[in-house]
Amino acid sequence: MRICTIDNKTFIDSDTVVVEMTTGIDLETVSVDGERLNVGQLAAMHDQALKTKNPEDAARYVKMKQRYLDYVHIRDVLGNRYE
Repeated sequence: MRICTIDNKTFIDSDTVVVEMTTGIDLETVSVDGERLNVGQLAAMHDQALKTKNPEDAARYVKMKQRYLDYVHIRDVLGNRYE
């Protein structure tokens, strides 16, 4: 997993293996609302999904990834650099 920000656009790549594990999972049924929103938690979820090869763990990672990307998009658009 790699997180990069270029020209106020943040993206996450090198996570294809984990993302592909979610095939057949309805991501709308997965919730990560109780998880802390930070890079450390995102990395831990990615590592857990790779370790267990569990589609549910991968789905939790994908949901957290989208939540994180939504957060940094708002941060970058508004110019707020405090995380």
